[in-house]
Amino acid sequence: MSSDSKIAKAASLLLHSPPGEVDDVFNDIRGIVNDDEALQEHIEPVLAESNMQQFLATTVPDTDSCVLITPYNRVGDTQFSDPNTCTVFTFDHLHRTARDATPWDVPSDAQLHEPLRQALYDELLLYVRAHYADGSLGVFWHEGALVSCIVSNRFSPSNFWNGSWRSVWSFDPQSGQLNGSTKVRVHYFEDGNVQLDTQTDFAADVEDMDEKVRAKKVAKLIRGFEAEFQQSIGDGYRQLAEKTFKGLRRSLPVTRSRMDWDKVANYTIGGELANADA
Repeated sequence: MSSDSKIAKAASLLLHSPPGEVDDVFNDIRGIVNDDEALQEHIEPVLAESNMQQFLATTVPDTDSCVLITPYNRVGDTQFSDPNTCTVFTFDHLHRTARDATPWDVPSDAQLHEPLRQALYDELLLYVRAHYADGSLGVFWHEGALVSCIVSNRFSPSNFWNGSWRSVWSFDPQSGQLNGSTKVRVHYFEDGNVQLDTQTDFAADVEDMDEKVRAKKVAKLIRGFEAEFQQSIGDGYRQLAEKTFKGLRRSLPVTRSRMDWDKVANYTIGGELANADA
């Protein structure tokens, strides 16, 4: 295998990084490769894919508008659009900074559906602010559909865990079809390496109606689907605690009699005293 192939494979590990740990994986790869110039050649496109995959949030230059870096608002190799400010900006995937914001020439089909996009954004923003700590939202017109992206990250490396919630919803105004996918990843790494990686998909139909009413209906369906998914995760962990783990434990020791823990303590104390007398 050539040196370039090895570097490319090492760089691809970034795409599998647990949430909040891209920098740690990147530094490990730098140590392994030990050639920053060669690594940078391969790392930038992988970092771009990772940032879009994670729905990285950034601020549009010279504004206070928060926008997500996603495949759905990408308008060039390193350029992304913010429909809320009608601007296009350049994003540095290596340093994760936005710069050079300029007015965006909004495509005609996006202009046509802007009232519905804005109405859906307003409805979902209320939901995200109410239910997600540090949550971020983006709603974009992409390939004939309104795509809503929700992300919420909770990083606590000092307590040995990181986690992320990401969901993407595609609504086709013509057909009324709503399709969504929600994904949760959690990494716990104190004295071990335990990960939760689960995803589920949803689908529904929304009838044609006034734009604001339709936006409320779509947002209500999204709230319901995501609440159902969160409930299913909680139910799964209760099942593990109450039944699965309990089934793994032996109810009685090999002697078929219960352990008298008070006697065990007495035996331990007695043995320590005997050793002390000796």
